Amino acid sequence: MPKKQPADGTQSVIWLVCEDQSLFLPIYGDSTAFMPNLCSLADDGTVYDKFFAVAPVCAPSRSSIITGVQPALMGTQHMRAFQANKVGLNQHTGLPYYSAPAPPGTRPFTEYLREAGVFCTNNSKEDYNFETPPLAWDESSSDAHWRERSDGQPFFSVFNFNVTHESQIWKRQETSCQISRDSVSVPLLIPRENAVRKDIAVNYCNLEELDRQIGKVINELKDDGLYESTTVVFFSDHGGPFPRFKRAPTDAGLRVPLVIKWGHVEDVPARNAELFSFLDLAPSVLRWFNVQREISLSGMPILPDSRGHEAVYASTDRLDEHLNRRRTVRTTNWRLIRNDFQDRPAGINIAYRKQMNTMKVIDSLAQDDIEPWISWKSKPLSKWELYNSSEDEWELQNLHLNPHFADTLQYLQNLLSRAFPPEQDLGNVDEKKLIESFQQKVASEELTLPILTQNGMSFIISHGNPNVSIGWRTKREDDWNVISSGAEIKIAEGITDVEVIVTRIGWKSKTQVFNVIN
Repeated sequence: MPKKQPADGTQSVIWLVCEDQSLFLPIYGDSTAFMPNLCSLADDGTVYDKFFAVAPVCAPSRSSIITGVQPALMGTQHMRAFQANKVGLNQHTGLPYYSAPAPPGTRPFTEYLREAGVFCTNNSKEDYNFETPPLAWDESSSDAHWRERSDGQPFFSVFNFNVTHESQIWKRQETSCQISRDSVSVPLLIPRENAVRKDIAVNYCNLEELDRQIGKVINELKDDGLYESTTVVFFSDHGGPFPRFKRAPTDAGLRVPLVIKWGHVEDVPARNAELFSFLDLAPSVLRWFNVQREISLSGMPILPDSRGHEAVYASTDRLDEHLNRRRTVRTTNWRLIRNDFQDRPAGINIAYRKQMNTMKVIDSLAQDDIEPWISWKSKPLSKWELYNSSEDEWELQNLHLNPHFADTLQYLQNLLSRAFPPEQDLGNVDEKKLIESFQQKVASEELTLPILTQNGMSFIISHGNPNVSIGWRTKREDDWNVISSGAEIKIAEGITDVEVIVTRIGWKSKTQVFNVIN
């Protein structure tokens, strides 16, 4: 069956998504790594100076990217709550792995694109902290590519790059690169030891490899004659790979690069200093494709002339084996962090990152009672952290007790309470009880199959639940077609059956084959 085409003028979109990177890039003034492809992309588009993740770790962040919903309001806030193909109990918690049932109206935004006729591919990381619904992508694999689409079909293609992930700091220690430890600067957040400098140098080497991989995709676009007409977006899934960056609800862990090279748009600004966050990605892509849906998204479309938010928000909850619930709000100049567990330090003892030499150095310094590493590893957090982020780059001077900033503190506290209402913040629920409530919800709201009505070779597939997603296919097709309830489909002569699927995030999909009456 031919794919439906979106409205005339709809352009295609590519996401280039790297992992675990802050602003260690030439486009943000750090020229250590040679990145000509990214710089060229930035020259053709807009660089965003204040773009923020919603969590300083990958899986919760990625759940918001694909749905447009805050993790703590969706049930995807705990790191490694779900892992595909995992059986048995979670090694970090002793609890079952689970896929959170999504709130009403929540689904992968790509389903709306696919229904509109956009070819959607993901190459290849998902890691959404829930099981990926079968209607989310036309293809999600290491081979997924826009070149598999029908002739002339618009596309949305995601390419994920693992080479900058935290693990690659220790896995690529022997990588060949011209950047030496003696040539790098060390952020104030981490020690100035030779082993740390080596880790930093490796990160820059990984960034140069990232640039080569990005260049390959861009060159493929150009070879296909699609570069000018395609909107190309580059960003990271959260902040940098080092301790006190990744997993920290600060600028170091949340502020990430964003470049948008606009397709068919002229005279775009070179820089944008407005506040945006990951919650804006889903509504942006929908707007770019002129796909209109009555769905509740707290984000806003990013357009060349967009004004940003008054504030953006983020959170941490369980990070692997450690629970450390923190909520944060960032305005243009200020950051406020609320620490719900004052008996715990900022530097929670994550086993996974102990493989990094930088973490080994910090551990040794903490054992020697050397500040500030002993404070980060051992001293309890205060209830509130208030930083003037515009003047205090690394957010080190906590001003929450300074009476001169009492009004600012109150203002930010009010913003934070509205963004994370206690009765809606699922981080407030014990994880065991949370899983039990999810299981009860899924059991009480079991998915039902749709009604299929045939009229000649036309069919109407309808379902009474507006929160489900519906797909269909025939024996001639491998992939699902996405439709809305009540939509009419037409099939070719000779088709003997139609298979229908009903899905919803967190529920087990249901399928049924309907016989065609000829």
